[in-house]
Amino acid sequence: MKILVLNAGSSSLKYALYETSPEAAASDADQMITEGLIERVTSMADALKTAFDHLSPILKGDSITGVGHRVVHGGSFPGAMIIDAAVEHAIDELSALAPLHNPRSLAAYRAARVHFPDAIHVAVFDTAFHQTMPREAYAYAIPPRYLEKKLRRYGFHGISHRSVALRLAKLQGKKTEDLRIISCHLGNGCSVCAVDRGRSVDTSMGFTPLEGLVMGARSGDMDASALLYLISHEGEDPAALLKMLNNESGILAISGVSNDMRDVIAAADSGNERARFAVDAFCYRAKKFIGAYIAAMNGADALIFTAGIGEHSASIRAGICAGLNNLGIAIDPALNGVKSTAARLIGNSPIAVWVVPTEEQLLIARDTMTCVTASLS
Repeated sequence: MKILVLNAGSSSLKYALYETSPEAAASDADQMITEGLIERVTSMADALKTAFDHLSPILKGDSITGVGHRVVHGGSFPGAMIIDAAVEHAIDELSALAPLHNPRSLAAYRAARVHFPDAIHVAVFDTAFHQTMPREAYAYAIPPRYLEKKLRRYGFHGISHRSVALRLAKLQGKKTEDLRIISCHLGNGCSVCAVDRGRSVDTSMGFTPLEGLVMGARSGDMDASALLYLISHEGEDPAALLKMLNNESGILAISGVSNDMRDVIAAADSGNERARFAVDAFCYRAKKFIGAYIAAMNGADALIFTAGIGEHSASIRAGICAGLNNLGIAIDPALNGVKSTAARLIGNSPIAVWVVPTEEQLLIARDTMTCVTASLS
């Protein structure tokens, strides 16, 4: 069956068309027919029309059976869901927790429903993979009445973390149930995940994607009292503070150069001390979470780097792994320096270190196909 994957960003739309089936997925024989990226999107309806104009001659009259939509915040949904009125309403309500993402996903869904009215539309949630976290990992230490208001840690990048864990297991001829994996998704947004035998047991992001690591323009962990102090004593506006934490912080704020790690590394290598500080802070925060997750799982079998920085920056990988020898992590400088788009081993230490490109779109296609197959059976 033909499955269209839509990934709506804050100002972009990625799409990919797959031919897949349960048998193809089981044998890794799915075929990506085409993909595209539309940037500077102002109208999701117009962007979908552009995508549809590209797809029409490729489809040659064939119908699209399912459309998979990446949705960042799915609350407590435990897996992919066919979008009906109730699911659409839930995604809309969760927009308050992911205002840069969920509204765009809904806009893409509503536009796609017009273009593909006969297709089954499926929401694939970034949060779903982390629903296996134990209570001690997802619950904040606050009165229960707030937990009842769904104030808890959800985690994000779940599609990516699940993708690389599955891919590494296949590369090693094993099942994910055989492995304890620490996955580092490092891009403009960053998170670390402890995957214990196929299940997410902890992750660095929390109630929103703001918690955890130092990121491109997000602060990561910060004492909530500091923000309350700024509001009550300095007269700061809460909305302005939220914007500052999400859009004006992280390596952008520390370096004073950019939110793009490539630019920051170049500045650091040229002697810019603020840029060097930003790189060091970025690596230090990731290093802390890796150590914590080794403790949480009582060891680990593999450490994975993925996403833009994780896949392409040898110096960041080296900086994060430096000093972790006593925990069983060491990279081979020669292997780490190889430029490649393939999955590869870069450290044959007791905890093996890998670079594994994420395949989020393929996983969304497969999850969509599974939901469609179940609904048609």
